[in-house]
Amino acid sequence: MSGLTEAQQELADTRAEIVEMQGVIDTLEEQVREGEAAEEAQQLAERYGLKRLAELRQEAAERKLAKAEAAELARQRGAAEATARADLGAASDEVIAAKYRAALAALDDLAEVCVQREAAVRTHLKAFAELDMPNVVANSNPQFIFRVDGTKFEVGERKAQDLVSRAINRVYAVRGLSGAPRIGIGSNPVERLVAARVGVGEQQAREQSDTSAFAQLLVSAARKGEKEAGR
Repeated sequence: MSGLTEAQQELADTRAEIVEMQGVIDTLEEQVREGEAAEEAQQLAERYGLKRLAELRQEAAERKLAKAEAAELARQRGAAEATARADLGAASDEVIAAKYRAALAALDDLAEVCVQREAAVRTHLKAFAELDMPNVVANSNPQFIFRVDGTKFEVGERKAQDLVSRAINRVYAVRGLSGAPRIGIGSNPVERLVAARVGVGEQQAREQSDTSAFAQLLVSAARKGEKEAGR
């Protein structure tokens, strides 16, 4: 039994005792009023004294309860502060700053490789076109496309701003945040590759591309890949 519960029980018992004594006193007082024997008067005097002692014990119990309640309140406040300290420490500015740095670096890496790919596509398309190579599929507006080993490469298909915006948009969707960057309709080939890592086919990815469930799938796949890379 805790100190608070014990103090509460002690006060309740003392109050019950006083109520019981008051009942006996009321009976004795009525007997005295009716002129009954002096023995009742003697008992009445004794009961008055006992009741007074019980009242003093009640006061003591009330003080004890007040102290126990104060101690319990202090304990609860301390626990609340400790829990807050732990939760806030897990999401402190230092932790957020570290995650932010990692996000910046990751997005910058993504942008860099997209820029590198775009430059390479333009460079090799120009070279293939100048050599009149059959690799060139289209070399005029609105398409600039060539193939190497059966894989199609198109100018502007992997824009850094598109994929960076998509990454941010998907996180917004998963977290239920407002103000996500617009990314248009449909999935991106890179997103379909990420989805394939967790067993989602290309057609399914296309059909689900505009849903928050697909965003959740992409983020989960990305986190899974990050954990595997860290092993």
